[in-house]
Amino acid sequence: MNESPQNWTRTAVWLHAIMLALFAMMFFLAYTWDFAHGATKHAMIDLHKSVGVLIVMVALVRLAWMLTHKGPRPIGTPSQQKAALGVHHLLYLLMFLMPFSGYVMVMMHGKPVSFFGLFDLPVLFQAHPAWKEFSEGVHTVLADIILVLVGGHGALAIYHHVVLKDETLRRMNPFS
Repeated sequence: MNESPQNWTRTAVWLHAIMLALFAMMFFLAYTWDFAHGATKHAMIDLHKSVGVLIVMVALVRLAWMLTHKGPRPIGTPSQQKAALGVHHLLYLLMFLMPFSGYVMVMMHGKPVSFFGLFDLPVLFQAHPAWKEFSEGVHTVLADIILVLVGGHGALAIYHHVVLKDETLRRMNPFS
C-alpha cells in the first residue's frame, strides 16, 4: 500500500479554498438580498442560483480528486479521526444536497435555474404550492447545518494550530 503524503495536494487545497469562497458568497447573497430591491435583488438571486450550480460542478471535481489522490494520514486520537472523517463525509454530502434542495425549491416556485445566463437547468418538477414551504424549510435547515459544520471545522483547525500545535493547518498550505 502507498504511504500517505505529508500534506494535501495543491489541487486539493485550492479546491477546498474555492468551495469555501463559493459557500461564503452564497451565504452573503442569501442574507443580504432582502436589503436590495427590484433588479438588484433579482440579480442577486440569479447569481445565488448560478453559484449553486457552480458548487455542484466544483464538488464533482473535488470528489473525483479525493477518490483518485490519497490525502495525508489523519491526526489525533482514533475517536477524533473518526469524528473528522464523519464531518468530512457529511460536508461532501451537503455540497450536493444543498444545491439540490435549492433546485427543488426554485422548481416549487415555478422559476427557472439558469447558469449565468448560459443555459437553464431542465425542469424536473412542476411548481407545487403545498411543497413550496417545505422545500424552503429544507433548504434553510441545510444552510444552518452547513454553517455549524463549516464554522466548527474552521474553529477546530485553528484549535489544532494554536492550542495543540500540530500539523493540521500547515498541511493545508497551498505554497508548500
